[in-house]
Amino acid sequence: MAGLKPILNEFMIVEGVKASLVIGRDGFVIESANASGGVDNDAIAAAISSGIGSSEVIGRELKVGKLDQGMYEYKEGMLIISLLGPDAILAVVADQRCNLGNIRYQVKKRINDLTAAL
Repeated sequence: MAGLKPILNEFMIVEGVKASLVIGRDGFVIESANASGGVDNDAIAAAISSGIGSSEVIGRELKVGKLDQGMYEYKEGMLIISLLGPDAILAVVADQRCNLGNIRYQVKKRINDLTAAL
């Protein structure tokens, strides 16, 4: 999994990004990159993994297909999540300065590399 860290570090040069993590479906951090004064990776990982199952059920019930990417907007920031195959999740945490379109582009650009590095 040494190949994950350089890819996650690439997210850190995007304006507003505070953290990028690859999380196992079991709620544990596989790899992460954080800005100084970052976030609690373990708490984020546990919360995201428990919420993914609910998001997948919503997709099935609405008959809109498999979960691809999820975004949560908060008063002072954003959380963007994407599935990395059946066993892992990418999470990008950003502050209010972020350009959501750019972050979504950066995720799409790197998703195959992240999945391959697993």
